[in-house]
Amino acid sequence: MDGSAIIAATAAVLSVWIAIFVYLWRIDAAARALHRELERERENLNATTPAAEVSRVRKARVDEPVERR
Repeated sequence: MDGSAIIAATAAVLSVWIAIFVYLWRIDAAARALHRELERERENLNATTPAAEVSRVRKARVDEPVERR
């Protein structure tokens, strides 16, 4: 048996595992970046959303116009 065939097979397997590792690393980095962006968007949404408040409620008469603000 030739020892170079084992070395070539080992190198091929190692290069495939390295490629898989790099691919997963990049996907994880992109997912973390998207998560950070989503959290920033949620914070901005919560900071800019006005709270609605009802100060007074009364029954309007039929002939009375509805007051809009």
